[in-house]
Amino acid sequence: MKLRSSAFRRAPCLLLGLAIANRQNYAVSGDGDEIIDLLGAGNTAKSAQSYLRKTARIASMGPFQLSNLDVKQLRIFTAVVENEGVSAAAYALGANLTAVSRSLSELEDRLGVRLCRRGRGGFELTPQGLSIYEHAKRLTLELNEFETSVRIISQAVKGRFRIGIIDNTLSNPASRLVQGLNMVAQAYPDLFVELSLLSPPAIEIALRERRLDVGITAQPTGLSPLEYTEAFSEQHRIYISQDHPRRTEIEAAFAGKNHSLEAIPFIARRYKAPTIDKLEQSYHLSPAATVDSVETAATLIAAGFGVGVLPTHYADLLSRLDLVEVAAPETPLILPFFIAHRSDMEKEPAIRMFRKFLLQQRPEGDSTEQKSWNAAVCLQLKASKLA
Repeated sequence: MKLRSSAFRRAPCLLLGLAIANRQNYAVSGDGDEIIDLLGAGNTAKSAQSYLRKTARIASMGPFQLSNLDVKQLRIFTAVVENEGVSAAAYALGANLTAVSRSLSELEDRLGVRLCRRGRGGFELTPQGLSIYEHAKRLTLELNEFETSVRIISQAVKGRFRIGIIDNTLSNPASRLVQGLNMVAQAYPDLFVELSLLSPPAIEIALRERRLDVGITAQPTGLSPLEYTEAFSEQHRIYISQDHPRRTEIEAAFAGKNHSLEAIPFIARRYKAPTIDKLEQSYHLSPAATVDSVETAATLIAAGFGVGVLPTHYADLLSRLDLVEVAAPETPLILPFFIAHRSDMEKEPAIRMFRKFLLQQRPEGDSTEQKSWNAAVCLQLKASKLA
């Protein structure tokens, strides 16, 4: 049933209110163009009142003007879509689940449409949500490309330099993270650095969506359009609590002297490199717990849950926890680390400097030689921004 009166079109909320007040079953839809059944098909007065509030809010809106908050919420929405749910998106973004859910609800209220269905039945986009998602992806991509182009064209190295790293990169002496950041700070004093600790998947997603400029990760998935360059590596070994009741038996099993069929309790990592996967397949291991970081793995190993793999440079810092290395023919495991960034960000001056420094061969010798080398690299990289 269509409405032809222009007066009806101008006052949908008023007519809807009158319909509810008079216990009528019909009212004008949000765009004033169509009659909807309020109380039929299982609808209740409560749902009608909710519709009235939403319609009043939409009717009070002037021409839609995009704000910074809208852009932020659209980015969150695209993450929810691409991770197929609020929980997975919150993990990928490194954000609070409640905050992501609230942002999605606020965006729906702001746009006046239902973007998706979420709940026990799973995640599903509405037709309107699919359309908004496609436009949001195009919008955020163009905004980010514009910002990048302006910085490259002007060669003005100001604003934010956003770096994502996985946990315990700092304690790896091969990473040269501190020295690299120091070189960037010396060359570009107006740059504001944002350093974030994230999971490997979150780093890659943030790079793709331009929420990070560069990342250091150990488990790349080859996500397009990212570029990965191996920068350094770290050694991993197997550890167990000194007081673990099965320590002797487990040490013998890894040494190949005990072929007991009883499974070895193992602290599994949620995100693993191929070298760690291969180790797990070589022995009769049974996951006793799952962790998502080096620190949580060390905590459960020390608590006696089972054996686990840790970086040697990190385990050396935990002498008070009485962790014992378990010797195995496969150890040490070598885990490569990569510098990652978008392929279209390669000419960013700060990224070029940071990347070039980490890929330089570090000289051996005393601190005087190291300082001279640092100064030479700094001068070289500062000059490169003029190239």
